[in-house]
Formats: sequence, structure tokens, C-alpha cells
Amino acid sequence: MSLSLSIQMSNGLPKMMARRVVYSLLVCAGLIYGQRAAFGQTADSADQTPADQQRLRKQPVVCSVAHVGQCLKDIGYDQAGIWTSPFHLAPKDAIWLLPLAGATGVSIQYDAQAQKNLGINQSRIDLSNRISALGSPYATLGGAAGLYFLGMGTHNEHLAETGRLGAEAVVDASLVVEALKLATNRQRPNEGNGQGGFWAHGTRSIALDGSFPSGHAAASWALARVIASEYPGKLVQVAAYGFALAISASRATARQHFPSDVLVGGTVGYLIGGYAIRHHAAENVASGIPVMPVVDTSTHSFGASMELHPEQLGLAISKVGRQIGGRVGVRNFSSTRR
Repeated sequence: MSLSLSIQMSNGLPKMMARRVVYSLLVCAGLIYGQRAAFGQTADSADQTPADQQRLRKQPVVCSVAHVGQCLKDIGYDQAGIWTSPFHLAPKDAIWLLPLAGATGVSIQYDAQAQKNLGINQSRIDLSNRISALGSPYATLGGAAGLYFLGMGTHNEHLAETGRLGAEAVVDASLVVEALKLATNRQRPNEGNGQGGFWAHGTRSIALDGSFPSGHAAASWALARVIASEYPGKLVQVAAYGFALAISASRATARQHFPSDVLVGGTVGYLIGGYAIRHHAAENVASGIPVMPVVDTSTHSFGASMELHPEQLGLAISKVGRQIGGRVGVRNFSSTRR
């Protein structure tokens, strides 16, 4: 919820594999900086009536059970924005891209050795599988849906929004991960010779559930990012990110993924969680400071209506708007032209 001011005034891999891994890293970097154009509002200053002004001030439709079509549109826009984000990178983005690429390259180089050093312990593997099951895309999507319906049932709009954003982030992250899995076609630690080969058998064998990157890590980090952003208290953040970290580690200790799979999957999930917050949070749907012309024919006055969204301006009162659940109107600066 935002505060509103209404003011009237006068007027080392094979080349093919290397390209795919590099592109997945570019997607990660692009997500850091990719921004979707904000929604704008326009109005005809000559023909506006109070009813028209009220209609224009209505909040845009957001994804919900009652607007499933909007959910599908949001996911479609997200996928377009995510996959084209590498084309919007600037030279300064190397500050983030190079360390990420370096860490991924080192991880891939020592993946097999790391799994060998870990050894095989069936009790540990069984425990890790039970832990990681809590972070599957299905489980995290179900958890997000649970938050949404709990919020709706208790009339807690903030909790419902957290669930909605979490579900969208998990779906977006899962779609991206599945596409990267098909593109990289990597063997899991318990497959083949245990070296985690990319396209080990060429195009003769294509796995629908490859190892790179980890879908569990992506889904859990996407949901954790949303929860930690919506409830920025230290305890919630530690719990959310601790959960994601435990899920990620369990995928490696269960011998389901290599360290690099978890690293890239977690990074993708974390960034997509932030993407969902930036583009789909209710207070960000209409971003910026929209200014609309106002004409009141009954008083022969004219001016402008301006709405301020503290959440987007980084003001300290951003959370106050959620609590008071209303708008503050100021109309003390009207000017009349006869």
C-alpha cells in the first residue's frame, strides 16, 4: 500500500557447451540489471471528469486466483525479459559477471574431485534426499500457494502478496532451469563415469532432467528471496536463506548434483526472486511518480494529480503505507481560472 498525495496547482569445455554455459551466466548477470519498462498512465486533460479520475486511479489487475490470465501474461513477460537480459548488459556489468563466471568455472573444474572426496555414505544420502525433498519446485510452489491462501483466508494482504510473488518466482525459475538443463544435457554425479560430462553421448541421448543447474536450489532460493524481501526482519531472513542453503547443500551431499550445479541454480533462483519483487509487487505495478492533469468543470479549475509511492522512493515510511491502508489527500493548492 502506498501513500498518495493529490495536489491541484496551476498548470575448457567443448565450444558448443562453453557457449551454453556462458549464456546461462549472462542470463544471471542480465537479471541483476534488467528492468522492465514501468506502466504509465495517460489522460485527456480537456475531457476528464471526477468519475474518470477515479477510474484512472484504480490499481492495475494483478495475478491472483481470480485473474489467472494475468498470471500467465506475467510469466510470459518475465521469460521474455529474462532471456533477453544478456543483450542489455553494459561493460560495467563485468564487475559482477567476471567473478560469477570465474566461480562457476572453478566449480566445474573440481566438481568430480569434490564428489570423490565426499565419498559414498548411504545414511547421509538418504537423509539428504529427505531434506532436499522440501525444496523441490513442487514443494516450494505448494508452500507459496499455502502462504497465498492463508493470507486470503485471514485477510492479510501482505502475506497473500508474499505467496503470490513466491509462486511466480518459483515458476519463472523452474522454467529457466529446465531450459538450461536441456541446453547443457549434463550427467549427474551418479550417472556415467561420475565426471559430470556435458553432452557425454552427443545428441544421441538427451536427458529431460539433466544436472546443470539444480532445480531444487533455484526454486528454494527464489522463494527465500521473496520471503526475505517482503519480511526484511533478521530472523525471517536467516530462516529463509538458511532453508535455501540447506536445500542446496543437501543436493550435493545426496549425490544428485555437483557444486557448480547448485551454485548456478541458487544464483538463478535468487536473481529471479528479486526480479519478481521488482516487477510484480503490488506497490511496484505502477512505478514512478505518475502525474495526471485534472480539470474540474464545476469550479472552472485546473491542475494536476500526483501520486507518491514511498516504497519505490526508498523512504523510511514505506512500511507505514501497508499499515494505515489508506490514502492521504491534499487539495489546498487549487487555482481557478474564470
